[in-house]
Amino acid sequence: MLSNLVFGSVTFYGAFTWANPPWTVLSLFEFVCVVIVTFIGFTKVYDAAGGEKNDSFAALFNCLSFGVWFWSTIIVWGIYWSVVWAFRYTIISAYKFDKLAIAYNLSAIGGSFEWLWTFAAALLWQVLFFAWLTRVIPRAR
Repeated sequence: MLSNLVFGSVTFYGAFTWANPPWTVLSLFEFVCVVIVTFIGFTKVYDAAGGEKNDSFAALFNCLSFGVWFWSTIIVWGIYWSVVWAFRYTIISAYKFDKLAIAYNLSAIGGSFEWLWTFAAALLWQVLFFAWLTRVIPRAR
């Protein structure tokens, strides 16, 4: 289960985000962070479920993880895209109408750090997913 989760996290992260081009130092750093969060998070969920004493961990994990995954995705990526859209719209509007130099500078900064915002959102999504599942799974036993 853990290897499947690591593979799924890495695939999801690489397929749906555009933080860094592949095979760079930053993409390697992201990969390592995703794997570390997945290992630590899964271990915390396993311990919260009772560890070796819980014979139904796989069933609990599979049943509960979809709902947690769905709502975590809606919350984190909804906030992410709302902020990105609002930032871009505001900066573009300010620059077009007022020709403000600050708008140009902010758009350059926002454009240069898109990898950081995406990286932070991806890790926040994973942390929220595992923290939420850690709280829910003991109550379902």
